[in-house]
Amino acid sequence: MNKVKQYLKSFFYSYAWLAVLLLIIDQLTKVWALKAKLDITLIPNFLHLTYVRNTGAAWSMFDGNMLALALISFVVGTLLIVARIKYRTKLDTFKKILFAVVLAGTWGNFIDRAFYKLLTGAEGVVDFIHFQFGNYHFPVFNVADICITLGILSYVVLLLVEEFKALKAPKTEAKVKDDTNEEKDGE
Repeated sequence: MNKVKQYLKSFFYSYAWLAVLLLIIDQLTKVWALKAKLDITLIPNFLHLTYVRNTGAAWSMFDGNMLALALISFVVGTLLIVARIKYRTKLDTFKKILFAVVLAGTWGNFIDRAFYKLLTGAEGVVDFIHFQFGNYHFPVFNVADICITLGILSYVVLLLVEEFKALKAPKTEAKVKDDTNEEKDGE
């Protein structure tokens, strides 16, 4: 029983549950969009739910290269898991959460690329969230795309803040040492 408790505690504090939860939400929303063949305007000229299949990556880049994109998703997802395991003791809670979020998005789109043609007969990632700004239509996206984008942007911002703090810290420590040395020299 202790091993089960230990495993559950590890699963909870690793935030693997968050990756699983977000992956399930992503897949359920895609199935819903696929079955409903969405074409709904929620806020005119701003927010729509529009079912589309994207056979490329972001902004339909590399359109039609599903096998290559599936392999890239698989490799990136696997590398994320390896990195998460390797650095498990060096990550704070926020970084663990960000890893889980990006991992969920990566595997969510991998599932679409690798298996949706087998399951639905149609190729491509299911996208359905569609923003419009005036005459500009932002590329349609899904929950996995949100996870990847927000996770990576948050991680970059976090790294920049940490770098900024690290750059300031040595100067402060050097100034304290200089002030201490000046006091000793003055005595």
